[in-house]
Amino acid sequence: MAVIPDLPWTAEHVGDGPGVVVVTHLHLRRLRDVPAFFRDSLAIRAQTMAAPGARSLYLRAQPLARHFTTVSWWDDEAAMRAFVRTDPHRSAMRRWGPEMREFSNRSHPGTAGVVPTVQTAAALSA
Repeated sequence: MAVIPDLPWTAEHVGDGPGVVVVTHLHLRRLRDVPAFFRDSLAIRAQTMAAPGARSLYLRAQPLARHFTTVSWWDDEAAMRAFVRTDPHRSAMRRWGPEMREFSNRSHPGTAGVVPTVQTAAALSA
């Protein structure tokens, strides 16, 4: 059960073709890191909303469990890779990488015209 409602965002125009869906799971080691990590997550969410090629993003935060899930949909791999190499995402991942208990991300082909959700992405990752 989520303590914080999922934070969705979808671009006005979701592009042509299926795009690529990226599902990321992040699990922090320490509860005391959650507030700072969540702040960084919100900055990265804002970065995503302005990123070229970004179609949609869901952020699911489960702070008491120290678990965060993102589902992002991109025009293509190149747009997604350009995003991850740009701050604040790049510096946040460098900062938080050592503080992760678990980290995983998987890419999947999207479905043209269908915005992925946390639930549909979970089915992809199963």
